[in-house]
Amino acid sequence: MNRRTRRGFTLIELLVVIAIIAILIGLLLPAVQKVREAAARMSCQNNLKQIGLAMHNYESANGGLPPRRNLTAGQRRGWGPAILPYVEQAALGGNYRLDRDFYAPENAANITVPLKIFTCPSVPNNPRTIEVNYSGVISTGAAGDYFGPNSFQSALYGNQSLSGNNTCTAMHDGVNRKFTEITDGTSNTLLVSEQAGRPGFYILGKQQASNTSQAAYNQWGPWAAYQVTRVQQFGSDGITADGTGGPCTINCNNSQGFYAFHTGGAPAVFCDGSVRFLRVGLHPNTLFGMITINGGEIFSEDF
Repeated sequence: MNRRTRRGFTLIELLVVIAIIAILIGLLLPAVQKVREAAARMSCQNNLKQIGLAMHNYESANGGLPPRRNLTAGQRRGWGPAILPYVEQAALGGNYRLDRDFYAPENAANITVPLKIFTCPSVPNNPRTIEVNYSGVISTGAAGDYFGPNSFQSALYGNQSLSGNNTCTAMHDGVNRKFTEITDGTSNTLLVSEQAGRPGFYILGKQQASNTSQAAYNQWGPWAAYQVTRVQQFGSDGITADGTGGPCTINCNNSQGFYAFHTGGAPAVFCDGSVRFLRVGLHPNTLFGMITINGGEIFSEDF
């Protein structure tokens, strides 16, 4: 009588198979992560594209861009609430009380609504909420990662007459600035970019133990709040190559400047609606020229 011998895997063969599978997974994971980041970056750029389109529609309907901040007592807010009807949030825009501060109790339910168009999918821990404290009034708002320039300190790099001048940016406090006022041209002037990750404080990709050293850590961050970048990276208290001072411009830290979780740079939407990628290492003069509306600079597509 013939008996068939059933041969199984030896321990060595099994270990070899496991090792091969581990190697394949190790080779596959980085590729999967790259695909995910590419998709997240594309989604982020699309958010900025939609914000740019909303800004154009607002400008057309209201005779100017929304104010980057409304500082009127009792009506304080950033530019986010103004464009709600133009980002398919008409219902939320209708509920939002423009005659109240964004942190007022009347707006408590409105500002906690997370809106994907205001957040970058590459940022960890989405959706996020941020607690803010304005003059002792504490409220919680859903996070936003997109900010418009507020001011620029450039004493070390020339153009000193525009240093810190809040009137030289595309959006202005309390004013509906027209596109026709942007004498550098809409394709040469930055409108909105990223200062992502709040309330976490990040320096060169590393989250810090505390965010209390972050500029306006208890005020900026919710999409309804003052989403502005106070670009003061190049003076005596600026950002260096280690993320704490000197000529570092993009992805240095998310305290005051341009910061994204994308490899190699941060996307930005310009006043003509185009979305371009600002690369790490961008020269301060170039960034300053992009932010200002009247310096006479012209840029190529390669930043």
